[in-house]
Amino acid sequence: MGKKVLRTLKRARKKLSAWNRETVVPWIKEKLVPWLKETGKIIKYTTKEWLSAIPPFLSKVVRGVESGLNRALLMLSRRTGQEKAESGTGSDRQPQRVSRPLLFLVLGVMCVVIISVLILTIALGARFFSCVCRPSGRGTEPVGVTETASPSDDPEGEPHTEQNLPVPQTELVTPAPPVNPDDTYLGGETYEKGDTDETVAVVQQRLMDLGYMDPDEPTEHFGGITLAALESFQKRNNLPVNGIIDETTYALLFSESALEFVMQIGDTGDAVEEVQDRLYELGYLDKESRTGTFGEKTEAAVIAFQTANKLDSDGLVGTTTREALYAEDVVGNVFKSGDRDDAITPYQERLKELGYLEGSYDEGKMDKATVNAIKEFQDATGLVKDGVLGPTTMTELDSKNAPKYALRLGMSGSKVKDAQKQLRKLGYLTSSEVSGYFDDATEEAVKLFQKRNGLSSDGAIGSKTLSKLYDDDAKHAPATATPRVTKKPTATPKATKKATATPKKGAKATPTPKKGTKATATPKTTKKPKVTPTPKPASTASGKIENLIKIAQSKIGCPYVSGAKGPNRFDCSGFVYWCLNQAGVKQGYMTSIGWRKTSRYKRITSWGSFQRGDIMVFKGESSSTGHVGIYLGGGKMIDASSGAGQVRITSTILSGSYWKAHFLMAYRIWE
Repeated sequence: MGKKVLRTLKRARKKLSAWNRETVVPWIKEKLVPWLKETGKIIKYTTKEWLSAIPPFLSKVVRGVESGLNRALLMLSRRTGQEKAESGTGSDRQPQRVSRPLLFLVLGVMCVVIISVLILTIALGARFFSCVCRPSGRGTEPVGVTETASPSDDPEGEPHTEQNLPVPQTELVTPAPPVNPDDTYLGGETYEKGDTDETVAVVQQRLMDLGYMDPDEPTEHFGGITLAALESFQKRNNLPVNGIIDETTYALLFSESALEFVMQIGDTGDAVEEVQDRLYELGYLDKESRTGTFGEKTEAAVIAFQTANKLDSDGLVGTTTREALYAEDVVGNVFKSGDRDDAITPYQERLKELGYLEGSYDEGKMDKATVNAIKEFQDATGLVKDGVLGPTTMTELDSKNAPKYALRLGMSGSKVKDAQKQLRKLGYLTSSEVSGYFDDATEEAVKLFQKRNGLSSDGAIGSKTLSKLYDDDAKHAPATATPRVTKKPTATPKATKKATATPKKGAKATPTPKKGTKATATPKTTKKPKVTPTPKPASTASGKIENLIKIAQSKIGCPYVSGAKGPNRFDCSGFVYWCLNQAGVKQGYMTSIGWRKTSRYKRITSWGSFQRGDIMVFKGESSSTGHVGIYLGGGKMIDASSGAGQVRITSTILSGSYWKAHFLMAYRIWE
């Protein structure tokens, strides 16, 4: 009986923890806090302290119930152990039962807590409405109007201004009850690398919330990524770095004093090396300092980067700093927008030679035309599209294999639309396909045009293709229309008797056909057949999708490394970036936040409307974190998972609650 109660309470604890993580916290962040902000604009009498206290209060209540279950489990475990020891192993052993008063006590405490939550919620609601109805002349002054700009949590990520914001702008982190030395949360158990348990999933979620692991669906497996994250947490919070989930680590992890993740002096590993590489690309760190160890030179480079980009200059690489490193509007330490230097001129000439820089530009200056040309070149070579003329971009421009400018899949704008109009004129596209977006249909039309006109059939509109497209000798699309079928001439029926009727005056006599001879009426003149575009092969898009998925599946099992972009180690955005480029979709690197803002591909926002090959975008627990993967169909997705520690296939997209709660959008690369 005791073991049965233990199992029941363990299941209750698991469900409560999952409910808190997947329902309560998202509801507080996405529903309650925005509602309170909106209310704060209208109700000027509501106190700032009361509004800011509600979300932590609700979370504390839920955590309190969870803690009570943990204590009950501990008490029952100890009691069961004592009864087992006292009962012995003899044949006269009697079955032991858990004390009914203890069981009723646990159930009673749970009922009291739940009822208390309901009562307090009603009471707070009543207080709120009393504030709404309070007249302005009763001694209460309205809260002063303040104006602050805060980042929005909407998928586009655009900031907007709000007034009367009573809720603090700090990120909400679910607090735990104050740590009591006598409290035991794990029942004396510990967990280490290789273990599998529901507690591991709870710990992973908390490590993700604090930034030690990238956002993902938590797993119950204690792997290498979980170990590294846990050790980083222990180091950051001055705990013994043993990589074990014990009572001390667990208690501090869920306390209000738990410190968030930062990369700092003394840290080592692949993630540090990725940050150093990016600092080098932006000109803040010399090439020789990319050692994988966070030392004084790296710290100085981080401080310089933070200062230039108006961040807190603390030399620590947290979530905000890491995201800013890959932003399109990042400020570099080499040649950036507005700079003037004679060293810029040779690169302007190179960009002009490759076809990226057209028209007039200010020689020797990083003007708008030059910055845009650099961005287009970076996008074509798979670099971060930041417009900074740094050492990596310079190296690519100096290369003999630097790609020439071309309109290609995923691009959009007036140049694309003009090319589509010309393809339509030559019969390679229909009117409905002229959209200004270089989609799969346009790529196939370009390939056919190139093949018909003796050009290299790569599907991109480069200088040669563009020149031939407007040439008077350009070949039209082959005519595929079938001439309209004329009606068969009806033969004159065989005459049974000779005609005796006299023809009308003025009418020519028609000779009577000989017996047995068919009449041959003159057919009607057929109209000239219309030329229609050659139909595209039906398997074109599906073939590209299958190629993308084949490439992605070839990397299953490769290790997860934060910031890695292949070929044998990845994070989630690096994995999608590498797979797309290998599949022929040339684009610059984008983080999960960058995917939220792109307008390059067709966006799908309705849950369940995605198709095989779509790129799926999810949000994390804060506006600066997220996750991306490739949808396989049938509720499956392939991604580089921090929870699993590797590239894997998950089958819980449609069946689990995590993904639906965090879904933002999907992008369709091919129709």
